[in-house]
Amino acid sequence: LVLEHAEVAVVPGEAFGTPGYFRLSYALSDDDLVTGINRMADLLNEAR
Repeated sequence: LVLEHAEVAVVPGEAFGTPGYFRLSYALSDDDLVTGINRMADLLNEAR
């Protein structure tokens, strides 16, 4: 859902021992991180 609608890739937490959560990569520029977080925030705001 996040990839399809916000164009942000996340990894299920189960692979890292945290079921019910997801994981983000921080291996991006600060500008790219801000863009991704804003896209996810927009997606979550639509769900209200």
